[in-house]
Amino acid sequence: MPASCLNYLREEGINMKLDRFRGFIFDLDGVVYVGRTPVKGAAETLAYLRKRGRKLRFVTNKSDESRKEYVKKLREMGVECREEEVIPSSYGTAVYLKEKYGKGRCFVVGGNGVVEELREHGFEVVREEKVDFVVVGIDEGFNYEKLKTAMRAVRNGARFIATNPDCTKPSEDGLVPGAGAMIAALEACSGVKPEIIIGKPNSILFEIAVEGMGLGREEVAVVGDRVDTDVVGGKRFGLFTILVHSGAVDLENLSEESKPDMVVSSINELRKFL
Repeated sequence: MPASCLNYLREEGINMKLDRFRGFIFDLDGVVYVGRTPVKGAAETLAYLRKRGRKLRFVTNKSDESRKEYVKKLREMGVECREEEVIPSSYGTAVYLKEKYGKGRCFVVGGNGVVEELREHGFEVVREEKVDFVVVGIDEGFNYEKLKTAMRAVRNGARFIATNPDCTKPSEDGLVPGAGAMIAALEACSGVKPEIIIGKPNSILFEIAVEGMGLGREEVAVVGDRVDTDVVGGKRFGLFTILVHSGAVDLENLSEESKPDMVVSSINELRKFL
């Protein structure tokens, strides 16, 4: 662990023992893997936690893949998991719409993941303006026609639902545009803000994860690499927050809401504190 991280922990007086936590929520991209490349030792750390009886959930703001696709991806990286343990914003969006509205027609700016989750929850996904909902997430095929259809639908009264706020996301060759960029484009031309943004720092995904584990918030720690989503969202929901720190964040000048409870340089360091 970098000296700056250790100094931060000492100054904050943090109890670094993690054995009091019965559940862990992990962000995926940037923590367990980067793009298609697994983080060295991540699979072994997760297996170690399971062996010690800890419950795990994987919560990601990305919406372009479904739970089934994430399970397949993780297993190919040597990480054993079940579908109910993976909670992407695509799933959270479908759960939110199902619980609040029950059914409806959707126009989607996004990948196959959110389309699949919406259909599995009973929503009709169409390519036209006359819809009840416009759902916007990361869309690598984003174009003018999609933006035009989405704009007209929202201006005609469709509810604007956003999967997650991330304006960028990590990839193997650097940062690329995220869902937040598509959301901003639709907001700019429609003059309408999203009714809700499902992903972190909103509490919806954390709530699904904690309820699924059957634990209290005080028994769960969240591990992520972003201050604005993982740390802020976790703290707002009452979870212990662990930042996987690359050195890009100035820990000394964070607001109270943005300060993680603990800092590690990699997911692998968690084993030192159990």
